[in-house]
Amino acid sequence: MIRRIFPLISASCIILLSCIHAVQAEDEDKLEFSGFARVIMGYLDDKNAEYVEYDNSVSFDHQSLLGLQADYQFNQDFSVTGQVVGHTATQRASGLEWLYLTYKPNNSLQIKLGKQRVPFFNYSDSLDVGFAYPWLTLPQQFYDTAFFSTFEGVLANYEFSLDDWVISYEGYWGYFDDEFYSGSRTIDTKVTGLFGLSTTLVYKHLSLRASYNQGDVQLELPEATQLAELLDQFGFSNNANWLNPDGPLQFYQLSANYEDLDYFVRSEAVKIVGKSGLIPDVNSYYITAGYNFYPYTAYISYSTRDVEFRHIPNEIPYGVSDQLDVLAATYDFVLSQFLDEKTNGSKIGIRWDWRSNVALKAEVTLVRADSKVSNDSALQDLGNFDGRAVLYQLGIDWVF
Repeated sequence: MIRRIFPLISASCIILLSCIHAVQAEDEDKLEFSGFARVIMGYLDDKNAEYVEYDNSVSFDHQSLLGLQADYQFNQDFSVTGQVVGHTATQRASGLEWLYLTYKPNNSLQIKLGKQRVPFFNYSDSLDVGFAYPWLTLPQQFYDTAFFSTFEGVLANYEFSLDDWVISYEGYWGYFDDEFYSGSRTIDTKVTGLFGLSTTLVYKHLSLRASYNQGDVQLELPEATQLAELLDQFGFSNNANWLNPDGPLQFYQLSANYEDLDYFVRSEAVKIVGKSGLIPDVNSYYITAGYNFYPYTAYISYSTRDVEFRHIPNEIPYGVSDQLDVLAATYDFVLSQFLDEKTNGSKIGIRWDWRSNVALKAEVTLVRADSKVSNDSALQDLGNFDGRAVLYQLGIDWVF
């Protein structure tokens, strides 16, 4: 029932936005259009790897994008927002990113209903708006952690001041039903019972954020499901349960930022706990320090990501029968496809605010893998990768 309601709301928003054009002449001051764009060139110095889809050839078509947004204010309390984004990347689908109604009865409370960003991270709302952050590419070892970025549901935010503190509480509830890219394949995914709570504290130049998120994940992996059913029939229930791709997922996030006119330090850390064997535990964080000397900003950053699948031993005996030998070998092969992984990235970059709405950026990122690469994240081993590569990037971000 709930999953029927939100598409209905989204469809209603589309109808409302289409009607806006008809009443535009009467209400031009209520309708606002805005946009953002990125053009990014990159080159990876290693022919045996890919990172954020870049290889050892100069390319513009992996992170460049164009986004358009329309906001219509019905009255003081209600508005509707729609956003579409066109990507050049092959691992992201272009189309509708946001479509939601906003109810804002006062300056403290805001409620959104429809398709919107999942507020996992500090920069969840501005993932595609490069002008909003100093990096050319967000720290991938951290921001590549969540395998989906939008949901359909309701989100409420309440903010108030107390002496020198600004405090906000946020909560959301909804679901995700779409596909996501993992390595070279797409996986149909459903996340139901998705909810999260967060609080943000701001005191002068310091801001702190903590959040908890949870959902029940269902991954469409027919090969794993069929093998799990076969193992269960033979009585190897522990191995069968490990291959079950469905289960709850918990997501914890902490961040601490300090900013003044000259310097800034930004940091975030996340911990993901997956109950299914095919959903790994992930620990990742980044820390960035920067110096502003307008119109320039220089920064240095470090991020790391530790993926652990919690493999369990093969309980299928070898040497009993040919059939069990095949079954045991198949299970071992499947386990070998879900590798633990430790990667990190160190980057240095500079941003030049050429105009009030245009920024030019240059960035160099050293990517390192401390173990075998799983090929399920931004870093891909094309064969004989020695665990070290450098990505060179130039780009332009603008808003309009």
